[in-house]
Amino acid sequence: MATSPALVVRPVAEPDIPAVVALVRETLAEFGLHFGEGSKTDEDLARLPGSYADRGGMFWVATDDAGAVCGTCGVFPVAPGDYELRKMYLHARTRGTGLGKRLLDEALAWTRSRGGRRMVLDTTEQMTRAIAFYEANGFARDDAQVRGSRCSRGYTRVL
Repeated sequence: MATSPALVVRPVAEPDIPAVVALVRETLAEFGLHFGEGSKTDEDLARLPGSYADRGGMFWVATDDAGAVCGTCGVFPVAPGDYELRKMYLHARTRGTGLGKRLLDEALAWTRSRGGRRMVLDTTEQMTRAIAFYEANGFARDDAQVRGSRCSRGYTRVL
């Protein structure tokens, strides 16, 4: 696995919103999925970073050495002790570089620091590499956790 030390993981800022939306839209299109503009599924992106901070959560972006957004990841509480991992997307050129693990580790550490006991997520069966990544990082299938309208699989990880 190649590493990319030039990638920086940092909290999202309002000027990042267009690049975040573009990355999410582009990644979904790769898998034949549609961006939910105007729907509840993706409305959180229109008000970054507030849509996460207002719920007691956090949203990160990863940027390359040119400052371009190439990864995203968000977390917010959904029940006492439970946090949802959302919007974890990586640009195709950064997959396999360890960036996904860096973003997940950041999200897990942040969640634990706030007393989180469990992390849940949902995804779709089209994202086979993401599913393999989540399973390799301690997430177990739990379809009772599916919340997103375009998602068909849920996962849980005990922290």
